Amino acid sequence: MKEVEDPAAALTVSNLAHCYMLRMDKHDVDGVLELMTDDCVLDYGDFGRYDGKDELRGFLEGYVEGETGILDSFHLAINPWITVDGDTATGRWHFLDLGHVEDMGAAWLAGFYTIDFTKEGNEWLINKLTYEAKYFSPYDDGWAETPMAI
Repeated sequence: MKEVEDPAAALTVSNLAHCYMLRMDKHDVDGVLELMTDDCVLDYGDFGRYDGKDELRGFLEGYVEGETGILDSFHLAINPWITVDGDTATGRWHFLDLGHVEDMGAAWLAGFYTIDFTKEGNEWLINKLTYEAKYFSPYDDGWAETPMAI
């Protein structure tokens, strides 16, 4: 395995990714937005793509109000793989979410997060976040019975 060239930066961006997930779980719109670059892109696949903080704010406010169909979530991210190249970094995580989804109830969401980070001044920020779904399943059915309930 290749040694991490900048372990301090790798730890910082990993913590930033986990901070994003924690703030999403707490429905902290302003907290999520302060982790992003102004020209951020969040691509949630079938759940939508949001370019820039204004579009992202609209989505997040709808999410908090239950307008997105995802009423609540609990993010779990494991197996980080982070590369740092100067003032940019990329990380990839396996993602599992214990969700509450309108018209479905309890749900499993599982897939992958790929996050691009950039350093602006002395601060690392999220520039692009991509969610690639593998499973979106009713809790009772599970992913073997209903892998994608979209």
